[in-house]
Amino acid sequence: MIMLLFLLFSSLEWMAMFMLALAMFRFPVRGYVGQVIFTSFLLSLLSYFVFRTMDMRVLATALQPPVVFLFFWQMFRIHIFYSAIMTIYGYLGYMVLQLCVYFLFDLFGYPFSQIEPNTIVGYSSQIVTISLVGTIVWFLYKYRIGYTFVPDYEHMKVILRGLNLRILVLVFAGYLTVAVANLLVFDNGFANLSFALLAVLLGILLYLAQKKDDGND
Repeated sequence: MIMLLFLLFSSLEWMAMFMLALAMFRFPVRGYVGQVIFTSFLLSLLSYFVFRTMDMRVLATALQPPVVFLFFWQMFRIHIFYSAIMTIYGYLGYMVLQLCVYFLFDLFGYPFSQIEPNTIVGYSSQIVTISLVGTIVWFLYKYRIGYTFVPDYEHMKVILRGLNLRILVLVFAGYLTVAVANLLVFDNGFANLSFALLAVLLGILLYLAQKKDDGND
């Protein structure tokens, strides 16, 4: 039963993250329902293996993004360069919102140390985060907010210079920050530092994405 609950809530979180990434770049969720459900379930199995079997929570954010990237590239059939972009934008966006929820719980007397998988506090934080992300996704789709420069086909030529190169460098920086986020938050208590790094990188990347969108227009 514990395993089933873990997989259920983990799958819902992954679905929320994928939908956030798709919404940010105005991809129609209806066209990717099968991929979102299937990849979310597979990633929940990976999370269970890392969290419960290996008991290595701090490594989760280092191991998972490359797998998400492979799914965007090979299952969603998005160009490799843009798969990397969607992975990190989606991850950064989700983690910033997730940390906001954690700070809220901490404000009400539930410190980060109590936010563990398969606990009442853990389930509650997941439900709040999923609901918050779902609301933002609905808002983005309803008001047609998002970037349009990511193509919905796999084969195209991308020149890695100028703005593209700057975005790619920051995508790698974003991955490195995401990779150490759990270590900073749960092992060293640097939640504020982790949030600041994630939020600043996300803000810069959103700004560059807007510049690229304007350039495409």
